[in-house]
Amino acid sequence: MRRRQVDPPLVLPRREVMDGIAEDCQTFVDLLHSVDAAGWHTPSRCAGWEVRDVAGHVAGLFADVAVGRMEGHGLPEVTARQAAERRDRTPEQVARELRKAGRLCLAVLDGFPDDAWLARAPGGFPGPLRRAVLVLWYELYVHGDDIRAALGRAPERGPGLRASVVHVAETLGLWGWGPATLRLDGIDELPVRGGGQPVTGDPLAFLRAATGRLDPVPLGLDDRVNIYREVAA
Repeated sequence: MRRRQVDPPLVLPRREVMDGIAEDCQTFVDLLHSVDAAGWHTPSRCAGWEVRDVAGHVAGLFADVAVGRMEGHGLPEVTARQAAERRDRTPEQVARELRKAGRLCLAVLDGFPDDAWLARAPGGFPGPLRRAVLVLWYELYVHGDDIRAALGRAPERGPGLRASVVHVAETLGLWGWGPATLRLDGIDELPVRGGGQPVTGDPLAFLRAATGRLDPVPLGLDDRVNIYREVAA
C-alpha cells in the first residue's frame, strides 16, 4: 500500500455540514414520498437491493446514530440489517422514520462542543467526528442518486454532490490512491496525497466511478479509484 494521506484535501465547516444534512434529509424524505408501489420494488444499482432496501439502509443508519448505536457502520452485515428491518414497510413509513431520526441525529450532533469536531469520533469510527458526520451527508446524497437512477429520474446536483466528492477525495487519499489533483467542474480543487496528475470532468461521473457505480475507464481512470475495492492494510 502506498503512503496514506495525512491532511484532508478540504475540511468543510461544521455549520455547512449540519445545514447540508438537514436539507438533504428533507430532500430524501420528499423523494420517498414520491415513490409508488412499483418503484418501491424496482431493482437498484446496489447489488441485490431494490429501492426499498436503499431507503431502508439510509433510514436505519440515521435511526442507529440517533440512539447512539454506532458500532460497525458501513460493514456489509450492518447495512444489510438496516435494510432488512424495514423491507416490509411502505415508502411513507420509511420517510416518517427518516424525518424523525434525522432531526434527532442533528440534535445529538449539535450537543458536541466545537473542540470535539476534530477529535476522534465515538463508537469506533476510524477517524474524527467531522469525517463521521460528513459520511451522513454523503450517504443521503449518493443513495438518493441511486434511487433516482433506479426510477429513471434526472440526478440532482448542488451542495450534496460537492460534499460527497470531498468525502471521496479524502477516502481515496487514506487508501493511498494518487497522487492526483481533482479539478472537477464547479468543485473546489482537491489535492489527493499532495496533488499530482489532474483529474477533470463531471463531478457526478467521478463520484459514481469512485463508488463503483460507473466504469472508470472512460474517465481515464482504473478500478483503483473505487473506494469500496478491497485494499491491503
